[in-house]
Amino acid sequence: MKNLLSFTLPIFLLLSCVDPCTDLVCLNGGTCLDGACLCPDFYNGADCGTEERSSYFATYTGMTTYTDNLGNTNTYADSKTISSSSKGVSYIKFDGGVYASLSTPGAGVFDIPSQSGSNPASSDTYYSGSGSFSGDYVNYTITVENNGQTLTMSFTGSK
Repeated sequence: MKNLLSFTLPIFLLLSCVDPCTDLVCLNGGTCLDGACLCPDFYNGADCGTEERSSYFATYTGMTTYTDNLGNTNTYADSKTISSSSKGVSYIKFDGGVYASLSTPGAGVFDIPSQSGSNPASSDTYYSGSGSFSGDYVNYTITVENNGQTLTMSFTGSK
């Protein structure tokens, strides 16, 4: 019995010291801690293999309201597509090439930094704004400035 105990105790101790991260691969710069991946900003999933922004890619259907610098408004049913931006993992792109930056990982909040349009003919047009995602919904406002005129476009829609 003493021999059995002296043989099994070291094996038990050796097996209990196995690193839980040995067989776990964390992607995109994630690190393993106690058998779970800790993901860098804007990545999630068990292996950090999913970009947060991919959950926002879709065509959203809802309402757009345009307000000009005189206060005149026009509201109509509309759809907007949000897709991937080549600017990086924390960026999304709207119809027409306007891009936004997710400002806080996991929060679904974004900023639309001041930028000129993707159309060279409208290089004196600038866009800026902000918005947020909540579940299957998006809500954002973009201000368009062109030759001293300002137009505000607000959109609320769902996937």
